[in-house]
Amino acid sequence: MFNRSRSIAVRVLFAAVTPALLAMAAGACSPAQDASQAAGNSCNFVNYHHDEAKNAAGPAKCATDCDCDGMRTCISGACQGSARPAEPNASTCNNKEYRWNEAWSPAGPGRCAGDCECDGLRTCTSGSCQGTAR
Repeated sequence: MFNRSRSIAVRVLFAAVTPALLAMAAGACSPAQDASQAAGNSCNFVNYHHDEAKNAAGPAKCATDCDCDGMRTCISGACQGSARPAEPNASTCNNKEYRWNEAWSPAGPGRCAGDCECDGLRTCTSGSCQGTAR
Protein backbone atom coordinates (compact mmCIF):
# COMPACT_ATOMS: atom_id res chain seq x y z
CA MET A 1 0.00 0.00 0.00
CA PHE A 2 2.82 2.41 0.88
CA ASN A 3 4.61 1.78 -2.43
CA ARG A 4 1.43 2.41 -4.40
CA SER A 5 0.78 5.73 -2.60
CA ARG A 6 4.38 6.74 -3.15
CA SER A 7 4.14 5.83 -6.84
CA ILE A 8 1.01 7.95 -7.26
CA ALA A 9 2.62 10.88 -5.43
CA VAL A 10 5.67 10.71 -7.70
CA ARG A 11 3.48 10.69 -10.81
CA VAL A 12 1.46 13.69 -9.57
CA LEU A 13 4.65 15.61 -8.77
CA PHE A 14 6.17 14.74 -12.16
CA ALA A 15 2.99 15.86 -13.96
CA ALA A 16 3.03 19.17 -12.07
CA VAL A 17 6.72 19.93 -12.65
CA THR A 18 7.13 18.76 -16.27
CA PRO A 19 5.41 21.75 -18.00
CA ALA A 20 7.58 24.23 -16.08
CA LEU A 21 10.76 22.34 -16.96
CA LEU A 22 9.80 22.17 -20.63
CA ALA A 23 9.07 25.91 -20.70
CA MET A 24 12.47 26.69 -19.15
CA ALA A 25 14.24 24.41 -21.64
CA ALA A 26 12.45 26.03 -24.57
CA GLY A 27 13.43 29.49 -23.33
CA ALA A 28 17.07 28.48 -23.02
CA CYS A 29 17.15 27.45 -26.69
CA SER A 30 15.03 30.23 -28.13
CA PRO A 31 16.39 32.76 -30.62
CA ALA A 32 16.94 36.43 -29.82
CA GLN A 33 13.97 38.49 -28.70
CA ASP A 34 11.13 39.55 -30.95
CA ALA A 35 9.39 42.93 -31.02
CA SER A 36 6.83 42.00 -28.37
CA GLN A 37 9.65 41.36 -25.89
CA ALA A 38 11.98 44.20 -26.83
CA ALA A 39 13.15 46.29 -23.89
CA GLY A 40 11.26 49.57 -23.62
CA ASN A 41 9.84 48.98 -27.12
CA SER A 42 13.30 49.69 -28.55
CA CYS A 43 14.49 47.11 -31.04
CA ASN A 44 17.67 48.81 -32.26
CA PHE A 45 20.15 46.28 -30.93
CA VAL A 46 22.77 44.25 -32.77
CA ASN A 47 21.35 41.11 -31.16
CA TYR A 48 17.73 41.88 -32.15
CA HIS A 49 16.85 39.48 -34.96
CA HIS A 50 13.79 40.01 -37.13
CA ASP A 51 13.00 38.41 -40.49
CA GLU A 52 12.00 41.43 -42.58
CA ALA A 53 10.73 39.14 -45.35
CA LYS A 54 7.78 38.26 -43.09
CA ASN A 55 6.62 41.86 -42.52
CA ALA A 56 2.90 42.40 -43.10
CA ALA A 57 3.54 45.26 -45.54
CA GLY A 58 6.13 43.25 -47.47
CA PRO A 59 9.88 42.59 -47.35
CA ALA A 60 11.85 45.46 -45.76
CA LYS A 61 8.64 47.53 -45.40
CA CYS A 62 7.96 48.79 -41.89
CA ALA A 63 5.79 50.75 -39.51
CA THR A 64 8.31 50.88 -36.63
CA ASP A 65 11.98 50.07 -36.00
CA CYS A 66 10.83 46.72 -34.56
CA ASP A 67 9.85 45.70 -38.11
CA CYS A 68 13.54 46.00 -39.06
CA ASP A 69 16.42 43.65 -38.25
CA GLY A 70 19.11 44.62 -35.74
CA MET A 71 20.23 48.23 -35.92
CA ARG A 72 18.23 49.00 -39.07
CA THR A 73 15.70 51.80 -38.66
CA CYS A 74 12.31 52.45 -40.19
CA ILE A 75 12.40 55.62 -42.30
CA SER A 76 9.41 56.56 -44.45
CA GLY A 77 8.06 53.00 -44.31
CA ALA A 78 11.28 51.25 -45.36
CA CYS A 79 13.98 49.52 -43.32
CA GLN A 80 17.30 51.27 -43.84
CA GLY A 81 20.90 50.96 -42.66
CA SER A 82 22.98 48.01 -41.49
CA ALA A 83 21.61 45.45 -39.07
CA ARG A 84 24.98 44.72 -37.50
CA PRO A 85 28.69 45.27 -38.17
CA ALA A 86 30.11 43.21 -41.04
CA GLU A 87 33.16 42.33 -38.95
CA PRO A 88 32.44 42.33 -35.20
CA ASN A 89 35.74 43.19 -33.51
CA ALA A 90 37.10 45.50 -30.82
CA SER A 91 36.97 48.57 -33.09
CA THR A 92 33.33 48.01 -34.10
CA CYS A 93 32.08 46.83 -30.70
CA ASN A 94 33.84 49.20 -28.30
CA ASN A 95 32.08 52.44 -29.18
CA LYS A 96 29.05 54.41 -28.01
CA GLU A 97 27.02 53.62 -31.13
CA TYR A 98 27.28 49.84 -30.65
CA ARG A 99 24.04 48.68 -29.01
CA TRP A 100 23.86 45.16 -27.54
CA ASN A 101 20.99 44.25 -25.24
CA GLU A 102 22.84 42.45 -22.45
CA ALA A 103 19.58 41.02 -21.07
CA TRP A 104 19.40 38.84 -24.20
CA SER A 105 23.01 37.57 -24.08
CA PRO A 106 23.39 33.85 -24.80
CA ALA A 107 25.25 33.29 -21.51
CA GLY A 108 22.64 35.23 -19.51
CA PRO A 109 22.02 38.87 -18.54
CA GLY A 110 25.27 40.81 -18.16
CA ARG A 111 27.35 37.72 -19.04
CA CYS A 112 29.66 37.65 -22.05
CA ALA A 113 32.20 35.71 -24.07
CA GLY A 114 33.82 38.86 -25.53
CA ASP A 115 33.47 42.64 -25.79
CA CYS A 116 30.96 42.31 -28.64
CA GLU A 117 28.47 40.80 -26.16
CA CYS A 118 28.56 43.98 -24.04
CA ASP A 119 26.77 47.25 -24.74
CA GLY A 120 28.66 50.28 -26.05
CA LEU A 121 31.94 50.99 -24.28
CA ARG A 122 31.48 48.19 -21.72
CA THR A 123 34.06 45.42 -21.89
CA CYS A 124 33.95 41.73 -21.10
CA THR A 125 36.06 40.90 -18.05
CA SER A 126 36.06 37.37 -16.62
CA GLY A 127 32.76 36.60 -18.38
CA SER A 128 30.94 39.68 -17.11
CA CYS A 129 30.22 43.06 -18.77
CA GLN A 130 31.98 45.89 -16.90
CA GLY A 131 32.09 49.67 -17.19
CA THR A 132 29.79 52.34 -18.61
CA ALA A 133 28.18 51.91 -22.04
CA ARG A 134 27.80 55.60 -22.95
